[in-house]
Amino acid sequence: MTGLNPKTGGFLAGFILLVWFCVSSSLRAQIILTEVMFDADTLEQHNEFVEIYNLGSDAVDLAQWQIGDSLELDQVLDAGQGSILAPKQFAVILDGSYFGNSTTYDSLIPSEALILKIDDGSFGQYGWSNSRSEPVVLVSASGDTVQEYHYSIGNEPGYSDEKIMLTGDNSVENWGDSRSFRGTPGRLNSVSPAERDLAIDSAWVVPEYPVEEANFFAWVTVRNAGTSATDNFTLIIFDDLNENRIIDSSEILLQDEHSELLLFQDTLRIRNELPALSAGSRTLGFMLKYAGEQRPDDNCFFIQINIETVENPLVINEILYSPQPGFPEWIELLNRGQYDLNINQWKFADARDTVTISAGLTLVEPGEYYLLAKDSVVIMQYAIPAERCFIVPGFPTLNNDGDDLKLFGLSGRLIDRVTYSSSWMGRKTEAGVSLERINPAVSSQIAENWAACVDPAGSTPARRNSLFIEKTELTSTLSFSPNPFSPDEDGYEDFTLLQYKLPLQTGFITVDIFDLLGRRVRRLADYVPVGQQGSLLWDGKDGNGKVCRMGMYVVLTQVFGSGSKLYKQFKNTVVLVKK
Repeated sequence: MTGLNPKTGGFLAGFILLVWFCVSSSLRAQIILTEVMFDADTLEQHNEFVEIYNLGSDAVDLAQWQIGDSLELDQVLDAGQGSILAPKQFAVILDGSYFGNSTTYDSLIPSEALILKIDDGSFGQYGWSNSRSEPVVLVSASGDTVQEYHYSIGNEPGYSDEKIMLTGDNSVENWGDSRSFRGTPGRLNSVSPAERDLAIDSAWVVPEYPVEEANFFAWVTVRNAGTSATDNFTLIIFDDLNENRIIDSSEILLQDEHSELLLFQDTLRIRNELPALSAGSRTLGFMLKYAGEQRPDDNCFFIQINIETVENPLVINEILYSPQPGFPEWIELLNRGQYDLNINQWKFADARDTVTISAGLTLVEPGEYYLLAKDSVVIMQYAIPAERCFIVPGFPTLNNDGDDLKLFGLSGRLIDRVTYSSSWMGRKTEAGVSLERINPAVSSQIAENWAACVDPAGSTPARRNSLFIEKTELTSTLSFSPNPFSPDEDGYEDFTLLQYKLPLQTGFITVDIFDLLGRRVRRLADYVPVGQQGSLLWDGKDGNGKVCRMGMYVVLTQVFGSGSKLYKQFKNTVVLVKK
């Protein structure tokens, strides 16, 4: 029998031991810590976890491995899936008490991840501390410390610490707070670069404030956030009309194909010309289509833009510069356009001061009136809906003799301007009477388009002006209805309505009623300020409150213009009868 050479046998045994040690060390070194949930948002005594990853190309049996803090180690146990961690596989080590007490991570851990548990109800001696940093120690079956990481406190509850570069070390610089609520157990960390990840970093338009009916340019910065070089991708730009952040085929403005090679963290600036859009506030969406994308959340980017109108849809429509004592001054705005208008960062100014109307997204609806004032008391004073009133701190003090009022859009473009004077009122007025715009389609700078309000309340805030005329007609009419009428208090035709339409935008009328002998029986109106059209009511009574005799009466209506000059007069007859 041939014996073993002691020298040869010793050398062989040593060689085998060295190979085993190297292989064992290599296998241990490929298992790394990748995530620590030390401050769970709920059921904290059951919901802490540690994630590990097999970087290598060989499977590793985690039986008899341990994990814990510097004071106590807990054994890692099979949770029903075995203890073999395959190459490039994540494993999630859960609290031993998780099972039967929580389901928080059941839907978050992917099926391809290995689930393990510890033989204790908490990690380390007392569970991971939320008030001080503790070491997370991973120990192999042979008792070697394979990994150690000191987590950083201060995370929001439910946000774990995640490793950034899996092949990097465990320094603080290579770990960060998870971007995902309840972390990313069993899958790629939210702070780690994916293999295929194309992202939009920024987007903007040129000019900053496009004008309707004119094309404009959109710029996009695309970054390869993935570790693999890019190949083909498509940029889609769309007008998110329904603001649901989902592309509809009818919203697509363009699709741009690209084949540029982008390495990890390379960026590409892309410029595209976009077609003209209608005026108003719009949301532009930018989306990347990239095969194999692993992080679709950063493929989308949205910006809010304002397309300015060629015309000026928002106008100054009414001004109260001399309010009643104790009440604030105000101006009224009217959106005479056909669409919602975003007045975010629009400004109002007088001859001395400028203020911002609204500092956030603020839509004014077409055909609606809005009040600008310094004090919210106007809401109760006029019973105005709060959404129709902008309370503007620092609202300028309006001068009674005259002022220069201006409205500026987001870009600083002049939208409307009124350089009024007290003479625009057209008559002497008391406090509380506003200056009204007669026709919002006519220039703000024409004095004849403004006059004192003729509403009995003195003003018409947040509603149609008392002097409003949609279309100026040169003809004039005056009529009575019913005629004849019977003021016998039977509830039927007890009054007659005098309706007038004048060739003036504003003026004064005097109405006298005479019997057939030429005697004046009633002055129905005595130099009353009126607009272009309106009405007066006669109840058939004389100046003393008695019902006039039955018969025919002559009504003399005199119309006066500026300077008390007689402009026109009408003579009509009206008949009182008995029924």
